[in-house]
Amino acid sequence: MELTDNTLRDYSLIGVEAKKAIEKGLANADWYQSPVDREKMRSLLTRKNGPAIIDTLIWFGLIGLSGYLVYKWWGHWYAILPYIIYSILYASSSDSRWHESSHGTAFKTDWLNNALYEISSFMVFRQSTVWRWSHARHHSDTIIRGRDPEISVQRPPRLRDLALVSLGIGAAMPEWKKLLTHASGKIDKEVATYLPEYEHKKVILIARIYLSVFFLVMALSIIFQSFLPMMFVGLPTLFGTWLMPIYGFTQHAGLDENVLDHRLNCRTVYMNRINRFLYWNMNYHLEHHMFPLVPYHALPKLHELIKDDCPRPYNGIIEAYKEIIPTILKQRKNPTYYVKRALPEKQKNINEGNVIIGDANKLKDGKIEVCELNALSVGDIKRFDFNNKTYAIYRPSSDEVFATDGICTHGNTHLADGIIIGNDIECPKHNGRFGIKDGLPKRSPVCEALNTYSITIENGYIFLQLTTTNNPKATQTFSYKVVSNHNIATYIKELILEPIGNSKIDFKPG
Repeated sequence: MELTDNTLRDYSLIGVEAKKAIEKGLANADWYQSPVDREKMRSLLTRKNGPAIIDTLIWFGLIGLSGYLVYKWWGHWYAILPYIIYSILYASSSDSRWHESSHGTAFKTDWLNNALYEISSFMVFRQSTVWRWSHARHHSDTIIRGRDPEISVQRPPRLRDLALVSLGIGAAMPEWKKLLTHASGKIDKEVATYLPEYEHKKVILIARIYLSVFFLVMALSIIFQSFLPMMFVGLPTLFGTWLMPIYGFTQHAGLDENVLDHRLNCRTVYMNRINRFLYWNMNYHLEHHMFPLVPYHALPKLHELIKDDCPRPYNGIIEAYKEIIPTILKQRKNPTYYVKRALPEKQKNINEGNVIIGDANKLKDGKIEVCELNALSVGDIKRFDFNNKTYAIYRPSSDEVFATDGICTHGNTHLADGIIIGNDIECPKHNGRFGIKDGLPKRSPVCEALNTYSITIENGYIFLQLTTTNNPKATQTFSYKVVSNHNIATYIKELILEPIGNSKIDFKPG
């Protein structure tokens, strides 16, 4: 697809393209999803601790063993061999652990996700709170110019920049700049476009903690007159990052921009078991973007369910790069060139039964019949549409049914595609949570409440009261007020031991 328009593209989050994306309806838009049987999807969404605990123990075990061999053999040339392993595991494999734990899907237990996220964020050298919100934006606006802060190969590509990224310098230098800005008490201008104000103090604290750790490591190197402390913490970011972009460029590089179909801007690449362990199945990247609630260990099964509705997967990393490298070279001269992926014929929507269209003839005294109670199984959600409005009907237990607005206030996606966890609904796009009884935000990145509605059961049928039970003017917009003093002790307790984004937060109107 050769075009002649050589206009430079603006990827800044505060530039002209950011405004255009909003005007064109590309920001926080509705994306295509392949049809998946509802019951099979519910099975895939099941959270487990076992797979991630085993993988994480193996990962930390290999890091510890290789680090021990570096220590024992320090001063000998053959210490290079375990150090290569150590630095790759530390700096490259931490990327996939950071990624999966940020979604809150790696483990069933929230504090395990939080703990791994904070540790791997430091290892991959990403400020944890900043990148949690950055990645939420990436999933909302994947490869949308002016909106996505994580576009790794911008057009026209600069080979020097790509080489520096492979050496760890390209990503580390901008992060150092942001780290120093945040540690000084200020927030980077682009970060401020997706970071809520209530998170600013936390970002500043984390930046200062990171700097303190680095200064401590340098001090230990001076005290012991040895490079070993810095070889274990800090320098692996430079020596071991090279594998991360090898994996990472396969995700989106060379594919289309400003489209609302992940089949056009994401790749699935078959990899062997070693690469899949190091990469935590993120080679199934199209599947992950389309259904981000599916845990990493279930992505191969998800792939089998939707592969007939997707472009052909790439048979290995080499085959992917046979497309990526020529595309990048062409994009240097023609930024509008991209890989055009062929889509299969449209698949039948097998989930139509989960969408109920309200019948105006069944509306009486402000309430409308939804469906038979038995049509909504325990633990499931139904989407109910009536008069150009969407509702979500939940049945968390056999004797309870609740209703809220059907569209997430943060991610503009249908909550009926999410998952019920306790008395919360988890959004399918960003893993934010709302209380299904009161509609209140329970986990970031959501911060705006849902309207709730009364449900009655009459003669075995569910009826929805169309007037809200909460006061939308008083509850729909919230600001987070973190109660604790921002010190290291409370930071550890709140971010690791408490559920994500639910650390002693008061919700107040305004």
